[in-house]
Amino acid sequence: MPVMGRRGWWAVLALIGAVALLLAGCTNEAEPNTSTVTPASSTPSISARPSTASPTPTSRPYPVDVPLTGHNVKPSEKPPLYPAAARARTQDGANAFAEFYMHTWDWAYATTNPAYMRHYYVAGCGLCSGVTSGIEKTAKAGHWYLGGRLTVQSISSAPIGPVTAPTDYCSMVVISGTAQSVVDSTGKVFNGEAAHSGVPFKLCVDWVNSQWRVTYWARTT
Repeated sequence: MPVMGRRGWWAVLALIGAVALLLAGCTNEAEPNTSTVTPASSTPSISARPSTASPTPTSRPYPVDVPLTGHNVKPSEKPPLYPAAARARTQDGANAFAEFYMHTWDWAYATTNPAYMRHYYVAGCGLCSGVTSGIEKTAKAGHWYLGGRLTVQSISSAPIGPVTAPTDYCSMVVISGTAQSVVDSTGKVFNGEAAHSGVPFKLCVDWVNSQWRVTYWARTT
């Protein structure tokens, strides 16, 4: 089975982007559970003997399926947190969400697991589905990414047209990516790619169940 490396995410973006244009009008929404989970506390039974109380439960600030570490994660690094600014149904809120979404993409390459991304796009987003499928194929093959970490260089508002998918706002996000390789447990390199900078993406969102969802995502020129 061919492995989806970062050569995949730069070279195949144009192809997937074309598919995304055909699928952009699709309105079937993927609505995974994005609620955080707080472990249930246990109530100690009444006894004449002292009992040890359960630890104080803490709220997990990420969806339960989001991996907290991986082969490409930096020391002490944590998954990106959904920003408070992205909770507003405004252009500024959409911009804040667009930046966060790109960070979930980066986390997918840090962990070779696109679970975080899947919580924030609809089924009709062709590039979203293509990227997550490619990362899953890499993981299924027993390979993972080294390097290739993404940085958001800038973010700005963008016009909606000619996007036909359900959209409230669009953002233009410019990113850079470090040099990257796809390797296995022995360190064998399967493919790789040089660093990139100044790569623009248009990302459009719709407000679904009081939360943003990506409906359109494509690399622009």
